[in-house]
Amino acid sequence: MHRLCFAVSVAGLVTIASALAQAQEPDTLSPAQRAGVALARLGAGQRVRIRGSGVGRVQGWVVRSSSNLVTLRTDGSTLDVPAPDVDSLWVRGRGHAGTGALVGAAAGGIGLGVALTVALSGPRGPCDGGCGAAPFFGGLLVGGAGGALVGALIGTGVSKWQLRVP
Repeated sequence: MHRLCFAVSVAGLVTIASALAQAQEPDTLSPAQRAGVALARLGAGQRVRIRGSGVGRVQGWVVRSSSNLVTLRTDGSTLDVPAPDVDSLWVRGRGHAGTGALVGAAAGGIGLGVALTVALSGPRGPCDGGCGAAPFFGGLLVGGAGGALVGALIGTGVSKWQLRVP
């Protein structure tokens, strides 16, 4: 019975490890091919920055893209950039609403929880020490919800450029 368990465990580890080992193989794509793959993944209307040998540094919105060519709209004109000419490609990322909501919930919840605890549980407060942890958890819930909303709104407007090529 122990041998069967051992054999199944080894077979499972070999199966998992082979995929991880394949991921460590060297990249065989040329820089132009890598640029072509990245260009093909761009969507219409996406904001990009491209630095290339034929165009210099250009920023604009994708009109259409393929693995060979990307067409950008820049200040009313369009510009075609072939994949072999792309030295670097930067894509404008999404907003950080989730991160902002987490930070806002933590800050707002803990802050309001502590404030309510101090205000209500003091010697002259309405609870006079008899409320226990209820003021803190009430403030944590209400402050967390409000902080999450404010944090999400702030995080939506914050985005950064992400490097896709090289």
